Amino acid sequence: MTAGVRRKIIPATILLAVALVAAMFHFRSKPQTAAALCGGSLYTLSYSGGTPHIDIEIGGTPARAMLDYGATKSSLRARAPAEVGRIVKMETSLPLEGEGEFLTRHTDPDTDAIIGTDLLGRFTLALDAHTAAISTKPCAASGLKAAGFAPIDQRGFFAPDRTRVARDRPNVPVVFIQLGDTKTWAQIDTGYDDDLYPTSLDINEPFYNELLASGVALTPEGFVTVKTCAGFESRPIYSSAQSLVITDEAGIPVTGTRKYYLIVKPVNMCGGIANRATPAAQLGSSFMNLFQSIVFDPNGQMVWLKKN
Repeated sequence: MTAGVRRKIIPATILLAVALVAAMFHFRSKPQTAAALCGGSLYTLSYSGGTPHIDIEIGGTPARAMLDYGATKSSLRARAPAEVGRIVKMETSLPLEGEGEFLTRHTDPDTDAIIGTDLLGRFTLALDAHTAAISTKPCAASGLKAAGFAPIDQRGFFAPDRTRVARDRPNVPVVFIQLGDTKTWAQIDTGYDDDLYPTSLDINEPFYNELLASGVALTPEGFVTVKTCAGFESRPIYSSAQSLVITDEAGIPVTGTRKYYLIVKPVNMCGGIANRATPAAQLGSSFMNLFQSIVFDPNGQMVWLKKN
């Protein structure tokens, strides 16, 4: 009787051991997200259009806040016309020393506040598809590299304070891009809702002209009407069979895509990349779907992207 029972127990034990080893392997091989690697305070991401939002408190009141790395000034939704243009200082639940300063101006009913780089530049933020992790400490470079992330140098582009950024640039993080033989930098604008034309890359006229001169074939896809500080303007849209390569500052590829749109920004009175005399570009927020995980580390002046 005992021998019979023993014969049944041994196979079951072996199966259990195999299952445990398989589970351990699955756990160890599971891709590590930026939020899990960097730690800090965790927030659930929600989206308005394609722009990332988190729930925080501002002035002791719950607020749905957009994380906008394309904005250099944080702002609050004006609740009455008389409030527009006011500067207010308020405590927030973000890990900031002292109060945050906000300009009351925007009127989007789905967004109570826009957190720009004047505040985002003061802490590390790791973004995944559904989670944001905010920390006052930098994310360990060794852990990020081991998990397959590549660093992109932000010196001259993005820093905790404006004095460490080139005078002719806003304090906005960037990646570097290549289309054919044409290269430039592209601002990471998480507040640019490009749902209408997913994976939109805004380019200025100098970059457009260089693309044509280098022989990159562009296919017209119509026009899009955009609201700017000066009103509405029509911008031409193009597609291309040429791969868009995202690189680091040295031109080493990190990721890329063949599915994207190019939108040419004409010179206007609103400033930004449109008025630069040299090539420049700007990524729509849907590029976060391509990146999957990203870490903004202003103190280390690095952006980290998952390599594909």
